[in-house]
Amino acid sequence: MTVVDWKHVLEPMLRAWDPRPEAAVLVGSQVRGEATAWSDIDVVCVGPGPGYVFRLTGLGPVSWSFATADEHRARMADHHSCGQVVPAWRDALVLDDPHGRARELVERARAWSWDDLDPSPETWAAGQVYGYAEEVLKLRRAVARRDRVNARVQASVLVVHLAPVVAAGTRTFFTSENHLWHLLADRLGEDWRRHQEAALATRGEGFEESCAAAVALFGAACALFEDAMTAEQRSITAHALRTGPRHLA
Repeated sequence: MTVVDWKHVLEPMLRAWDPRPEAAVLVGSQVRGEATAWSDIDVVCVGPGPGYVFRLTGLGPVSWSFATADEHRARMADHHSCGQVVPAWRDALVLDDPHGRARELVERARAWSWDDLDPSPETWAAGQVYGYAEEVLKLRRAVARRDRVNARVQASVLVVHLAPVVAAGTRTFFTSENHLWHLLADRLGEDWRRHQEAALATRGEGFEESCAAAVALFGAACALFEDAMTAEQRSITAHALRTGPRHLA
């Protein structure tokens, strides 16, 4: 669809909201030209609203996200969300913007820099990564008890939750969580890719092997941000890794 088409077909849906959003933009795969038959239509609104609504329409699934202008600005300043929010706003297609709210957010995103964050991305990531030492200890305990359910859950927690932290700490933008794990593997190299895929048992890895890979992934994340960790943080992560992945059980 062309730009004019999107504005035209989404206008009736915008009018249906009460109150009508102060501004609305189209983001995601539809804007980037990457949409497939399974893609939804992502509309981000500025102004009060229900937060998030997902509806099936004649166009297909449409997701509506609502936040005030201040909330959108705060997300750009948040370490955990900025890596995805900033590129979305940079590429956003403005659908409706009578008061210039969306244009201001687009301009802010395009002027945004990783150096604007406080603390630095590396320091923030170091603090976040060390916090997952507790999950590693839980994983080791579950493996020792042959508790496969909790072990698999903890391994998945590490793979899923470390990714956006590592992305921010390595100053990596991502356009969608669907791309994030592949993007990190491409950026961080084969060791990261191998640990990540084995932790998810993508090739049928056994119980202990996949759990060991999740611990190894945590260790790789610690190594990335070791220089930014405090002495106490380093001691905690070292304790979690002390026995090494081969001796989890």
